[in-house]
Amino acid sequence: MKNAIRVAALVLLGALSWNVQAASFDPDQSDCAQILERWAEDPSSVPQRLVDLCKEKMAAIAPAAGAPAAMAAAPAAIDPCTGPNAAGSVLCWGPWSALAPAAAAPVAALEFPDEPFDCENGNELGGRCVASFTIPEPALPVEGCQPGTPCGFATLVSGVTSQGDVEETEFFRFDLDPDGSSFTVDPDGDSEINSVEMGVNIQPRNDGYEKMRSTGAAGEEQSRLISRIVRDDEGPIELAADVWGHGNRATGAANSGFFAWGTSTSQAGLNALNAGNATVRFTGPMSVNNATNAAITVDFGSQPGWAGTWTNPAWSFGAGGRVTGVNFVSDAGQFTENVQDGSFVQGALLGEPGRQGIAHIIDVRLEDAGHIKDVGLLRQVVQGPGPGFQP
Repeated sequence: MKNAIRVAALVLLGALSWNVQAASFDPDQSDCAQILERWAEDPSSVPQRLVDLCKEKMAAIAPAAGAPAAMAAAPAAIDPCTGPNAAGSVLCWGPWSALAPAAAAPVAALEFPDEPFDCENGNELGGRCVASFTIPEPALPVEGCQPGTPCGFATLVSGVTSQGDVEETEFFRFDLDPDGSSFTVDPDGDSEINSVEMGVNIQPRNDGYEKMRSTGAAGEEQSRLISRIVRDDEGPIELAADVWGHGNRATGAANSGFFAWGTSTSQAGLNALNAGNATVRFTGPMSVNNATNAAITVDFGSQPGWAGTWTNPAWSFGAGGRVTGVNFVSDAGQFTENVQDGSFVQGALLGEPGRQGIAHIIDVRLEDAGHIKDVGLLRQVVQGPGPGFQP
């Protein structure tokens, strides 16, 4: 106990005033053994010059000729790296190696560990797994869109009125020919509906859109579109929304609904928006009930997200979530309190920066308004005159 106190005092004194007091230090062998042992456990706890002094003392120790066996064994007791069990001493694997040659490491300790693998897909024979920090992409209720490709969503009901019982209204992807002459509901799906070739008539409007009426017949098959559109400078349709219908006069079978469509934002456009940490706002009416106005804000950057509100004279709600590529979907935890379980909002970004839009669908159950399904086309709000300007 006295030796331990003395060693602690020496170490403390050495740490505080080595330059002044070093000449008066004369630790004996027992002191040095404990000092070096402490240094082996925590190299930062002992001044280096005190360690060097003890190393020199211990290295100079050699059993005198004819000394008793106990005396001859003293260095091994003091320096564990010189004894018969040196290979198994943990003290010989660190700072002690400077005092005596380190023992050879066991062969197993020199083997490299197995390569890490994903914990969910790892092998069953050993190795070590590393947790994946990749955030999984949220599930999309309706098939999502790819950057730079035609993309839209539609409601589908039986009959020609485009409206029906909300519980029997379905959502599908929607595609439109850029000249307005044909459309497809649920492309490549089990409920695929292909229009006949239609003639197109476009008239001006005073709200930044044009009005397009497309109709056509092929035998007993008939198709029609009545929609708002935005065209680029060369004529093809960039954005379109509102009513579609298709039926057979002979059988009486018909389907119809509402839609929102455009060409999704290119990857280059997304990269530019994310690199600039842009914030873009979109507004516009819904189509099934055009008394409902939607407003969505998208924050681009390293982790793009969105938030929106839908306001009707009889109700309102809010939602938000992540943006993945051109697609976005609601996070259940970001709905306002009046939205019930099982609800969702899904959409896609359309167009290029400066003249973008959003096609989206809402399927929400509200405590104060029941079940609502709708589809909408929103346009980018741009401040000041220019493409996409909205007052």
